[in-house]
Amino acid sequence: MSTVKKDFDSYKVWYYSGHPYEALIYCYQGGSYVGRIVFFKDDAAIPVNANYSSGPSIHYPLSRFNDIITILREEKPLYLFLNLTNFIGILATAEQEPVGEEES
Repeated sequence: MSTVKKDFDSYKVWYYSGHPYEALIYCYQGGSYVGRIVFFKDDAAIPVNANYSSGPSIHYPLSRFNDIITILREEKPLYLFLNLTNFIGILATAEQEPVGEEES
C-alpha cells in the first residue's frame, strides 16, 4: 500500500465567497507547506482526495468544518494521511490521547 503522511505544526484558513471552495486550510511544517484540507458545499459532489507534488489534498463537505477546526485548535501533534491506492484521506493525531484528558 502506497501512502503519503505529512506532519504539520501550523495552518492558515481561508473562508471563501464566490469560489468553488467554501473553505481551505493550508497546513505547514516548520513554515513549509505540506498539504491542504478543502471544504466543498454540502450539496456538491466532493472530488476525490488528491496527491500533488506539494502534498496531499484532503476533501470534506463544509458541514465538517467545525469538527476539523476544533481538532486543529485542540490537538497536537497532527498529520495528514493519504492512501494512494484508494485515495482515502485522514486528518489524525500523531500520538495516543489519554482517556478523559481535557486539554487547555
